[in-house]
Amino acid sequence: MITTKTGDKGKTTCGNQRVDKDDLLVETVGEIDELESVLELVNIDEKILGDLRLVMGEIGNNSEFKNLELRIKQLEDEIENEKISLEKFLNFKTQKARELNWARTVCRRVERRIVSLNKERKIRNGILIYFNRLSDYLFIKAVRNN
Repeated sequence: MITTKTGDKGKTTCGNQRVDKDDLLVETVGEIDELESVLELVNIDEKILGDLRLVMGEIGNNSEFKNLELRIKQLEDEIENEKISLEKFLNFKTQKARELNWARTVCRRVERRIVSLNKERKIRNGILIYFNRLSDYLFIKAVRNN
């Protein structure tokens, strides 16, 4: 059933508890969900979409993203393999590059939100590292598609 009729008074269930719909945890999970939607539009690797679902599960339901460190290493390897160096700001010219850059900016917002959430609830440091690397990865992909 889609309609539970339990959120009509501004509350929702997240992290196995009832919280306000504007709770920082709900905001963070919502912004990761937004990032997932943007990444689906740019046809990003399915592994990354799966990563985002695992992160939402970890911060929203206290389940552990078991391969987080491995996924961070894989992103770092892909970034390093591109061997791109920049000496100035870029103007993205292709539609694909612009879309990837948009995804990068949403990812950076998620990263900032996780920093805020970590002040209220302890978030595993690897999650923050993951989003930092993911935004770098998206930037590299945007440059490559420019």
